[in-house]
Amino acid sequence: MRDGIETSVFLTDGQAKQTWGGFYRSVAKLAGHEETDDTMYDCCKILVSASVQDAIIQAYQDEIPGVRMESIITLLAIGGPKMNAELGQDEVRIQPGFISTKTAD
Repeated sequence: MRDGIETSVFLTDGQAKQTWGGFYRSVAKLAGHEETDDTMYDCCKILVSASVQDAIIQAYQDEIPGVRMESIITLLAIGGPKMNAELGQDEVRIQPGFISTKTAD
């Protein structure tokens, strides 16, 4: 992933069907980023296709049986990723600033 440039990656079903933490780590790894203890992800700087959003929703349904769809949708609205209907099947677009590093205060 090059700084300052949007990057697209394409996921397999297994890579897309994850809840937040695993999903963000998988996308960063595909983009060439090696995660450290100081890595942070900005959920406002990542866009997913409808198929990827569906896979994330399915991951939450599998992980939390009986969870209401409105709870999952609320979670996605608060913590991303955002769906973009213009993206291709299984596409994720990483915007500049998606990956950052914690700094000491």
